[in-house]
Amino acid sequence: KEIPETERPYEKLELYGEKALSNAELLAIIIKTGTKEETSVGLAQQILKLNTEKEDNLRFLMDLTVEEVTKIKGIGKIKAIQLKAVCELATRINTASTYKEKQSHD
Repeated sequence: KEIPETERPYEKLELYGEKALSNAELLAIIIKTGTKEETSVGLAQQILKLNTEKEDNLRFLMDLTVEEVTKIKGIGKIKAIQLKAVCELATRINTASTYKEKQSHD
């Protein structure tokens, strides 16, 4: 709540659109809440630090387990499951569009 309104992920998305948000801010919206010690954006940044790949992409999120994510203080089972659900939705969305593209090229 101490973050200026224009910097809060929900408000920022509403004002400027989803493309204006960083990866951490988008993850923070999924996470919803932080802890007394850490904002949801801070927790999201900790999740992003779990990326051990050289590439700076979010694909690693799909490979994280619920157990790995819940090792972060402030990320419980529910938040970890929400993250896994969003990753699966992204996979299914991508699979659907890839399938359509292949059909149109045949």
